[in-house]
Amino acid sequence: QHSEQEVFGDRAGLAEPGRALLDTGCVQCHAVRGELLPGVTGIELSGIADRIQPQWFQEFLFNPADLKPGTRMPTFFPNGKSANPAVLGGSVDRQIAAMWTYLKEIDQHRLPDKIIQARSQNFELVPKNRPILLRTFMEQAGTQAIAVGFPQRVHIAFDAEGVRLAQAWRGRFLDAHGTWFDRFAPAAAPLGEDIVAFPTGVPLALLTDPEQPWPTPVGDEAGYRFSGYRLDQQGVPTFLYRFNHFDVADRIEPDERRGLKRRLLITNLDSGDRDGADLSFRAIVGKKPQRTQPGSFAAEDGLTATVKGPDGDGGALREIENTFEWIIPIVVDKEETIDVEYRW
Repeated sequence: QHSEQEVFGDRAGLAEPGRALLDTGCVQCHAVRGELLPGVTGIELSGIADRIQPQWFQEFLFNPADLKPGTRMPTFFPNGKSANPAVLGGSVDRQIAAMWTYLKEIDQHRLPDKIIQARSQNFELVPKNRPILLRTFMEQAGTQAIAVGFPQRVHIAFDAEGVRLAQAWRGRFLDAHGTWFDRFAPAAAPLGEDIVAFPTGVPLALLTDPEQPWPTPVGDEAGYRFSGYRLDQQGVPTFLYRFNHFDVADRIEPDERRGLKRRLLITNLDSGDRDGADLSFRAIVGKKPQRTQPGSFAAEDGLTATVKGPDGDGGALREIENTFEWIIPIVVDKEETIDVEYRW
């Protein structure tokens, strides 16, 4: 194999022209230093000078299809001529040398301009006329979070893997830059304030006796299967899932007091079976929730849950392992609705 010097000659001052050349095409398909444009799927270019030989790089860039038949990579040099004649006088050899130089010294130079521009843009999502849904990764809602931003400036995050309402907040919604551009981005975080976390664990369970602990597994391990969501004409999602022999349609949206209203429509698929008598809904969890009015309990973190129908003022506040839970039994012969209001 030939050395860099033999293949490219003197490379002094070529890194910046190489950066400009990458900006004209390479960044449309490849990541650079972990940064990428929307829809990019090609290999990461950083460190490529350590992975391949200089001569192979030169020959491949000159005619990709010749070395790799069937490749999707287009040529920079159709008919042996540069598509960028203004760079380095249009010299094919010098342009390839420049790209090699930039990639070899990539940690010492700026990113290509298109990537810099994409990073500097404002990717804050602002719901205006309809809700905005974003599938993302969030610390409270997990790797399969569905964040829903509402024009009323009250927002939620639903954990589609654990199948549970995870979080709510007010004010600004989310920044989508990390979700759209950086596959190694940290968890998306609410941009607003008044952030509240809902109880970890599934919302419904089949309990064999009043003292049985609420199940700790979530999602598949708890017998739940998430089926997606449907949108109404206003764009409000209803989350759909199955637990045991119950289908659940779970609609959550802001109310007129900047809280949330939630309606769970539960359908018993085995309508002749009275096993539904063992079904329970966990409305709130805390160190010692306080009853604020009939059908309402408030936890110490400020979250208040008010349950309407069936038996919304019933159930039991029970203590298990120094934690109190408001558990409401539900009988579902065929179909039953639970309405919940949240304040915080």
